[in-house]
Amino acid sequence: MKDNADNYPALLIANHILGGGALKSRLADRIRQKEGLSYGVGSQLNVPALDPAGLWIAYAISAPQNTAKVEAALREEVQKAIADGFTEEELSEAKKGWKQSAEVVRTQDASLVHRLAAYLNIDRTMVYDKDLEAKVAALTVAQVNEALRQNLKAVNLSIITAGDFAKAAKDAAAKP
Repeated sequence: MKDNADNYPALLIANHILGGGALKSRLADRIRQKEGLSYGVGSQLNVPALDPAGLWIAYAISAPQNTAKVEAALREEVQKAIADGFTEEELSEAKKGWKQSAEVVRTQDASLVHRLAAYLNIDRTMVYDKDLEAKVAALTVAQVNEALRQNLKAVNLSIITAGDFAKAAKDAAAKP
């Protein structure tokens, strides 16, 4: 996928609902707020302008003893989103949050300069951002759910863990 694909705006918002909305997302609500398993959790969607090489990343930072539970919860939430879809309320909140975030980024000089320089390289103007915002505003929940189902397959998730799991196991064994 490239960032001019028809379903890119819908996938962008699907990511926002799932984990891109910082502390207000399905992953954060479940893994951090509800179950208290992670210090931080979220997701990112990276879709380039020039090459069809999109990437979705989810991450969580947790204590080693919580790793298996975090992984299971992440997989469950992705599977649930794909199977059941998102709600109108989630879509409405995601549209507002995503737009607000985009507006804030444009007020930061460094971010704006970086974007303008990147756009020069690909012969794009800020009209692209204006058009993307209009497309996001017009999205339906059916479009967002379909984009997620077409582009994210729970069975294809690769989980990578890093940490001192040996120390965590040793500490767990030493507890009475």
